[in-house]
Amino acid sequence: MTVSSQLSTDKSVELVEFQRLKGLSDNGAREALAKDLGVVYVTAITRDGCSGCMEQKPLFKELARKMTSDLAERVHFSNVHVRYADSDRAESSESKSVFRHAAYPTYLVHVRSRKGVLEVFRAVYPTMEELERQTRESLDLAEFYKDEA
Repeated sequence: MTVSSQLSTDKSVELVEFQRLKGLSDNGAREALAKDLGVVYVTAITRDGCSGCMEQKPLFKELARKMTSDLAERVHFSNVHVRYADSDRAESSESKSVFRHAAYPTYLVHVRSRKGVLEVFRAVYPTMEELERQTRESLDLAEFYKDEA
């Protein structure tokens, strides 16, 4: 398999190839990404050839390093990477169907409750300050659902 320069090798950001999620429903994909109660899950959806993804990649990695250092097991960062070529757009189309996103990069913040995974925030190309704010604001919610369960 060819490794794209857009893929993250940083240990603070888990790389998830979209191929691993293929065939799952949107609910199944969320379940695969947000496994534990009490954790805020921050996911970047990126694809090959996306200039915005390349621009934000180091910013997202830095945010992940900072927040995982500060918050240890309370936050989890992942990058769902979609393979794309002008001659083969199938994986990108399937990703949009599964995650119901319109563009790249899209960022999602989820928490798990006893009723399943809940989306707290979604944005295309947000500032990292906004993503951090949304993530921090979700910490109490994640803790609430953990205690409730």
